[in-house]
Amino acid sequence: MRVFKVPFDIKREEKIFGGYLSLRQVIYLMLSASSLVIFAIPIPIAIKIILVTPICVFFLLCAFLKIGEKNFDKFFYYAIKYLFRKKNFVYERCSK
Repeated sequence: MRVFKVPFDIKREEKIFGGYLSLRQVIYLMLSASSLVIFAIPIPIAIKIILVTPICVFFLLCAFLKIGEKNFDKFFYYAIKYLFRKKNFVYERCSK
């Protein structure tokens, strides 16, 4: 039986929705659109806009922003990991 190497690119995600969007992007777009449910809550419209805008912008950045070759959601994950990791502080006294 012959064995053939199948070329496949693990550096890029597959665009499975119309050839333009990946599954990750579609999930973030659905989260962004679902944040519009806040408009159904009976609070003043100014507060609704203040709540919805950052949520939508965050999820849209996660879906589409790339910095170098990494997606924004990876950078955000790394930042959260950095903030909550256990830090070691070494105290050294300078002698004069």
